[in-house]
Amino acid sequence: MRIACAHAPQIALQAVLRGLAEPHEREAPIALTTGPGARAPILGLTRNARLAGACLGMTVTQARAMVPSLRVMRVRQADVDAAQAALQDLGLSFAPRIEAESGRVFFQVGDLGSLYPNERAVAQAIGARATQLGLAVRVAIASSKGLARVGTRAGAIVILPGVAGAAKARLAGLPLTVLDLDEEMHKTMRHWGIKTVGELASLPGPEVTLRLGATGVHFHRLANGMDAEPFLPQPPADAIEEGTEVDYPIESWEPLSFLLRGLLDRVLQRLACRSLACAGLTLRLSLNPRGFDLREIALPSPTREASILLQLIRLDLERRPTDTGVVGMTILIRPARVRSTQLDLFRPNGPAPERLAATIARLSALVGPEHVGAPRVVDSWKEEMMAIEFPMVEPITSPTTRGKPSENNNGQQATLGIHRFRPPRDIEVLIGPTGPTALRGKETTARILIAAGPYRMSGEWWAGGGFCREYWDVHASDGALYRIHQDRESSRWYLDGYYD
Repeated sequence: MRIACAHAPQIALQAVLRGLAEPHEREAPIALTTGPGARAPILGLTRNARLAGACLGMTVTQARAMVPSLRVMRVRQADVDAAQAALQDLGLSFAPRIEAESGRVFFQVGDLGSLYPNERAVAQAIGARATQLGLAVRVAIASSKGLARVGTRAGAIVILPGVAGAAKARLAGLPLTVLDLDEEMHKTMRHWGIKTVGELASLPGPEVTLRLGATGVHFHRLANGMDAEPFLPQPPADAIEEGTEVDYPIESWEPLSFLLRGLLDRVLQRLACRSLACAGLTLRLSLNPRGFDLREIALPSPTREASILLQLIRLDLERRPTDTGVVGMTILIRPARVRSTQLDLFRPNGPAPERLAATIARLSALVGPEHVGAPRVVDSWKEEMMAIEFPMVEPITSPTTRGKPSENNNGQQATLGIHRFRPPRDIEVLIGPTGPTALRGKETTARILIAAGPYRMSGEWWAGGGFCREYWDVHASDGALYRIHQDRESSRWYLDGYYD
């Protein structure tokens, strides 16, 4: 079994940096602190801030005295949780089972040999995927979790052989700091004059057990390239979450959309690395001074386009504005797999499922999700009754039948479809001895050449909205085939639609 470990050093600092919109902002000297005030201690520094003279443990005033251009940012738990979740998504993009701990994720890579030429290529691919998620990671591949964890402290990319002796030789020249010894163990090693992993591995095992106990045995086994720590995979989360907080209330759409766009870009990037799409989202807004506003954004089909989701959120906020300013927000995404389509050899290609889903989402943003869907038959005696439900994205399998009736693949006769007017249009009808002979409306005036009917229909009197009608199918002189009816209660005529 080959285990890969991806380690994100200073994950709190990386969590703050991945929230910056522009890449050039990350190049500025940045310091990380836990709270406001000039005396707050510095907990994290970027490389440029260290080179400029700032040090960990300084106060904000001291650091700014050394680096006048220093940018001080506060760490928030929501950002750290999102970065940790993104690290887990990194593992899930390569393996179905992962185990995560603070700043690290472990996953099996032994079955990736058919996709990559060697394990170093696998490690490079993991690092490139982490960069897309806004994280900088160290990657180590070994035969166990403990050795992989040690490897991430040794370098950016470390490949430890599966044989214990070869792994021991690879670790022999490294300093003891890669083993992450506790303070008491480190003091003991310094007292014994042991400085490298190879020197620790050369100690006799029984003497280590006698003098250092179980902790010493554990580090001694690691130094010898042996580890018995089990791999305990964890199930992935049912939803993907990203959140942030601001220092001042936001009451207009422009700054709010700027923050939402960043959250959506990051969460959709996490979905994309796992080949998933957004099937729906929940937006939780933290209000000033307290309280929450929960918004459910429904989607007719999964999508990965941030602009569509942002437009749906904007329409929802325009319909129901918040009472006060927004001081924080959290986006919860419900993931779903994008439906794949197998093309037919003898039928025209339909739209790609993702493009059709994006089009449906845009229509929902324009007219509202409740007005977009597929027609559904309603249990009613009235012909025009129908309902709308969210459509399932299905490929177009055959062109629309036009002209005279033909037979389908089952030998059954294809029927004509009716283009129905909603609501029906008022018309005047001239009646002859055998039925309607002419019709006239605002847009249609023609003689009736052939009339078939009447088809009488009545019902729903038990529901308080009864009706009684006579339907006719007429072939008019303009070449069209119309569907008309007369309301027997009011004696008025209506044009229902035309056949195609």
